[in-house]
Amino acid sequence: MHSTGVRNLWQSPRVEKILLPYTLRSTEAHVRMLGDSQLIEPEVAERVAAAIIELAEKNRAGEVFLTAEDEDVTSAIQRHLYYTLGEDARVVKQFFTPRDQFSTDIRLWMKETVVGISLSLLRLRNLFVALAERDRETIMPSYVHQKKSRSISLADFWLANEMRFARDFNRLEELRERLETLPLSEAVQLSSGKFIERSRIGLYLGFETVVENTLDAASDRDHLLEFAAFASLLGVHVSQLASDLMTWSMHEFGFIRLPRPFFFKDQEISNKKHQELLGIMRSRPAAIFGRMQEILSAMKGLSINYSQDIEECLPGVIETADHVTFLVEMSLALLPQLEFDVDSLRDAANPVVVSGESAIDYLVNRDVRRPAAEKIIEQVMQYCKDRRKQPIDMTMNEWNLFSQAFDEGVYDAVAITELEQPVVYNNEWLSPDVSQRIVLNVERARKDIERDRAAITAFPD
Repeated sequence: MHSTGVRNLWQSPRVEKILLPYTLRSTEAHVRMLGDSQLIEPEVAERVAAAIIELAEKNRAGEVFLTAEDEDVTSAIQRHLYYTLGEDARVVKQFFTPRDQFSTDIRLWMKETVVGISLSLLRLRNLFVALAERDRETIMPSYVHQKKSRSISLADFWLANEMRFARDFNRLEELRERLETLPLSEAVQLSSGKFIERSRIGLYLGFETVVENTLDAASDRDHLLEFAAFASLLGVHVSQLASDLMTWSMHEFGFIRLPRPFFFKDQEISNKKHQELLGIMRSRPAAIFGRMQEILSAMKGLSINYSQDIEECLPGVIETADHVTFLVEMSLALLPQLEFDVDSLRDAANPVVVSGESAIDYLVNRDVRRPAAEKIIEQVMQYCKDRRKQPIDMTMNEWNLFSQAFDEGVYDAVAITELEQPVVYNNEWLSPDVSQRIVLNVERARKDIERDRAAITAFPD
């Protein structure tokens, strides 16, 4: 089979295009190291490095220099260098293994990709904090087993999501630290009998350390699996967020109105709106999960020695990065545009549940045994349900029908929402300081985000 057929079979054009800038960088670093180590003439190293830089500039300008006759990216680079430099171009093959370079190029791509996603996650976390600050006085119901429970602030919902994506960010940062190892083995050095300064190549490329084991240097792909695992968890969080928002935008809830760019009108029923973008955010993570399983399956059972199967993982990882970027960017675009119906949220907050729990605590504080208090309030709740009224609307005579332990203080205990209750009945959610607690949590989140931003800035390029 001629070279064209081989190239078309073993590597996708998109993967070649994505890796090309990093292959040029690693090739330049290798040549400079050869010159610094006196393994080739420094003048030759400088000429070859300059020619590689020129190729990189052409690539950034959009010039395509891979042809159908090139077996791979490396052969295309070598062909162009031969055309420009003649015999001097041979130095790029000295003390060089394609496997190690491929591993290095993948890490260079992933380092840059991880930084970009980390910065986007910081923007998303900042957005959640801003929304929490805006909505800290907005009351809404919470749900347990899909049934209404205590009322909460909408800010709590945003802060809960910020914490989820903060964990995603931390997982990505831990991966980034492990990516700071240059996967260039000492195999070439051993076979040549000459000393190669691997650490100098790492310095040129921005790596902090080098892999000390030859076998692990070429075959390690843990970082691909770690990235897929991070992406899967982030996908779960985006999907759950989108699912809540889709539910709240239903007519039966009416908590959210989507702005025009984020819904599509039904072609048959003009006043019917489809939340298709939220649906995509909810379902797209399934593609990430599929890629995760694909990578696991490809890696399972491989020998510790280098195998072509390892390279088959790369298209799936690149697609996973695309999905993650899409989900985060879509969230950044959509969330600030959501219009919340504050009145609907407040009306839906379940005063019966809140009032019932508060009334039980009220009776217990008046020396009524808890089992008896629970039975009394159960009767009160049924009484309210039958008459379609709230506990706050009951007269004092009605309260006393169930127990003489009730007095005017019960109205403070069963105020419509926790944020309106002036008395604490053994439950922090009933505290009048809930709003202040949210303010403190917002401040904490902002400090965490600034700390994480500083960590990215301080990290070596």
